[in-house]
Amino acid sequence: MREVTIILVLLFSSSLVAAFCPLDKIHRVGHCSYRIVCINTISDINLDSECQGSSNYNVQVDVILQNASDTFHVGADPELFTMITTLSIHGNWPRTELSFLDNMYRLRNLHIINNNIQQIFNSPFQNLVSVENIDLSYNRISNIEDLFQFETRPFKMHSISLAHNSIVEIPGYAFEELSSLVELDLSYNYIRELREEPFSNLTNLQVLRLNNNKIKDLNGALHNLLNLRHLYLRSNEIQKFDMGTINTINHLETFDLSKNLIETIDPTLFPRHWKHLSNNSICRIMLSDNHIAHIPNASIEVFERFRRNSNKPIYVFTKLDLSNNSITNIEYNAFSLMQIISIDLSNNRLTDFIVNADDLIYVRYLNLSSNYLNRLYYESFSSMHNLQNFDLSHNYMEYFPDQSLSNTHSLKYVNITYNDILELHSLRITFHPEGGYLDLSNNGLSSLIIPENEAIGLKELALNSNNISDAYLIRLTDQHNLTRLDMSNNFIVELDESSLQLPEKLDYLDISFNDIYRIAPSAFIRLNNLQTLRLSHNQLKVIDHGVFRGLSILMNLDLSFNEIGQLDSKVFMDLKMLSLLSLRNNGLNILDNDGWLSRKQDLTVYLDDNNLSCTWLAKALTDFNRGYSRMHPSVLKPVLTGNSIQGIPCKQEVQNLEYPSAKYMTDERLLIINQNILEAVQEQTSLLRKFMWHSILQDAERKTALNVVQFA
Repeated sequence: MREVTIILVLLFSSSLVAAFCPLDKIHRVGHCSYRIVCINTISDINLDSECQGSSNYNVQVDVILQNASDTFHVGADPELFTMITTLSIHGNWPRTELSFLDNMYRLRNLHIINNNIQQIFNSPFQNLVSVENIDLSYNRISNIEDLFQFETRPFKMHSISLAHNSIVEIPGYAFEELSSLVELDLSYNYIRELREEPFSNLTNLQVLRLNNNKIKDLNGALHNLLNLRHLYLRSNEIQKFDMGTINTINHLETFDLSKNLIETIDPTLFPRHWKHLSNNSICRIMLSDNHIAHIPNASIEVFERFRRNSNKPIYVFTKLDLSNNSITNIEYNAFSLMQIISIDLSNNRLTDFIVNADDLIYVRYLNLSSNYLNRLYYESFSSMHNLQNFDLSHNYMEYFPDQSLSNTHSLKYVNITYNDILELHSLRITFHPEGGYLDLSNNGLSSLIIPENEAIGLKELALNSNNISDAYLIRLTDQHNLTRLDMSNNFIVELDESSLQLPEKLDYLDISFNDIYRIAPSAFIRLNNLQTLRLSHNQLKVIDHGVFRGLSILMNLDLSFNEIGQLDSKVFMDLKMLSLLSLRNNGLNILDNDGWLSRKQDLTVYLDDNNLSCTWLAKALTDFNRGYSRMHPSVLKPVLTGNSIQGIPCKQEVQNLEYPSAKYMTDERLLIINQNILEAVQEQTSLLRKFMWHSILQDAERKTALNVVQFA
């Protein structure tokens, strides 16, 4: 039985004009389902007979048409256009009637994006009885008065996008026939005024995007949007809103009024976002980047009225964003009735944070950064048992607010960077069972002692950019869960065997960007679980033998940006598992790699910006490539100019000492020749050794035979 195949065939015209729908742009993606890319026009496409006009199969023909004029359909087969279900067109049509849509009664998705359309005449969509989505974004359309008129009301219409156009006014009956519409995007236009009429029939609308316009007042435009769930009004010129503004919208899940000109908040507004929402719903209220200075108490009266009219308990959570305002005062019961799980108050003017703790029971994320706080109050935090992420950075705290956080047992991340903390006497907090991260960087700490019964569960600690000059004053041996420690950007000058009072479980230590000039032998002896050690950007000139004693499983060592001119690889003999070594930007002249010849696993050594000779580098690369050595010279950034081999910079020796004016070789081809000569010498040496060994064996055999004859 002959297998039936469904093929789209593009017929070439007898003229010399290029194909309109190239065969390599025709893709079958399923049974009676095709994806086609055409140029200039859609022509001479034949579907298999069982898919043409079929009611038994869900025929889908998605066409992308490029470089088309709006009359591309003239002379084309109208039957072909009836088969298209998705059409995306790219062209340049300042004024158009979109007359090619007349016979496309199966069209479901239409995308005419970025076509420079300024005006659309008549009502081109009136015959699209199956249309679901129309996208006219990124054009220059200004008039939409008669645009969405239909012979038969389009009950399947789901979404319309007119974003990024030039619309200034929405006519009263522009969307009258679109009662089935679920999503409407009018963002990035020039709309100044809203009225009720254009939206009065959009009773099924769930998503309305009016962001990035010039709207000053809602004027009751949203009163009939009974099913609206997501309202975006960001980046407008709205100065006020109240209960009357969104009188009938009681169930918004997203309410974005950020980046407007709002100065006051109506306390009766927030409870209205709870009604009709299902349990465990999350309501997002975004009021960032306004001019709000005061957060009043919530309206208990309004809440009680809604609660009495509700037949079920209310379990709706709220994410509230009030960042980038001018808030100086928050009343005690401001967050009542909202069941907040996230609140962002960053970049305001708060000098204190005193609120009803019972209103913050569910809070997981709290951002108080970039304010003027110098203390916290236990009463506000006493019930925050669910707090996980707390940001107190960029304030004026002089001590760690450990008493305020003593009742929290779920903390995962605490950020207290950029404060005025000079010393810490206690850290009575408990982190999440999975471990917690504490960032105390950019303060004034010179010492820190955390006993065993404090900072329980601390896994990562950042102490970078403080005033630490003596590492011995950072005593963390009792922090048995601590695995990562960052002490970079401090003033540590020396390390000895007693300097690092750190837990044995530590596997990552960063002491880069300090002033370390000397590391005594056995300085890291107690850190036998360390896997990464960063010592870059210090003042090290010499690495003594035994410095890395005890680091038997260290895998990554960074010694870059120091002043190590000479280095003996034998100082790394204790690092059996080392796989990455960075020696970048040290000015290395001599690197003796004999200590690596017996390594059992590969070691990558980064050598950017050093002064090693090309002869040494050529030999090291040859030894690695031939398997004599497991040390692989490499760079992070290969160089393209100057002396280099395989992108690794090197210094070429003077070739003729009798003539001091002789120049260094600069041609990389000579360096490659030099490397090949070294390889040839090594090969000849190997052959000579084999020949000598063979000769010795032959002499021994002759002597043995002679002795046998004499004995006989």
